[in-house]
Amino acid sequence: MLKSIVVAVDASPSSVEGEKLALAIAGSHGARLVGIGVLDTPFFTAPMARPMGAGAYKEHRDETLVEVARERLEVRLKEFEAVCAAAGAAYGAVEAEGVPHMLIEAEADRHDLIVIGRETNFHGVEKHDIADVVQRLLHDNPRPVVMVPPAPQRGERVVVAFDGSRESSRAMHMYILLGLAKGQEAHVVSIAADRATALETADKGAGLFRSHGFEAEAHGIAARGNPADAILSQVEAMSAGMLVMGAFGHHNLVHNILVGSATRRLLHDCPAPVFVHH
Repeated sequence: MLKSIVVAVDASPSSVEGEKLALAIAGSHGARLVGIGVLDTPFFTAPMARPMGAGAYKEHRDETLVEVARERLEVRLKEFEAVCAAAGAAYGAVEAEGVPHMLIEAEADRHDLIVIGRETNFHGVEKHDIADVVQRLLHDNPRPVVMVPPAPQRGERVVVAFDGSRESSRAMHMYILLGLAKGQEAHVVSIAADRATALETADKGAGLFRSHGFEAEAHGIAARGNPADAILSQVEAMSAGMLVMGAFGHHNLVHNILVGSATRRLLHDCPAPVFVHH
């Protein structure tokens, strides 16, 4: 049962969309929201090449950048609090200073779910495909993460990428146990060289939804190419509002998707929020 959500707060468009999604989830589950904003001082004060005697300039520059970033962060946190208060949601806000992904992980120990925008970086750098902080959370963090694109596709269908691996099974199970499957139309998708094998695997995954009282449709796809392409096609064709998948597995679909360039292909191009769990 979902009780609390930590949501990353910065000024990127995807972060703003992440806050909206987190607020919607919290509202439908009676969960508490905690917004965390991080002052990424290691980024602003990182060593840089400079001419002799320029140390004082560098120090003044760093102090100015940090102060501007602090003011910007405080404004965003106040905006987050105002939105939560207007919605009647239970909320809290945390301002921290240091390495973003480490601080989010530490805060997440007290919560059930992390929601973060795909471009969230906490230091105002624009045009990220997937921010470093997001990649680190997806790789290292034990809590499930919902990564939100800047203009998320919305809908009541959820596509579940399932290959029978432990990682994809855990992700699907956690999604159900948190109560996120409630009110959603589940479509479990598996990919194999032949459709019969893929459909058999997908039906096993759909069986977990059914055992919890949810309807689920199994989809077996015969494909030998990049499985990320097939998954994206399903998400787009179904106008799905969520993609559920395991992270960093070593088996079939999960391995192929979450290793190398295919990782960025799926996470960067998925039009819907992505629920990821190890």
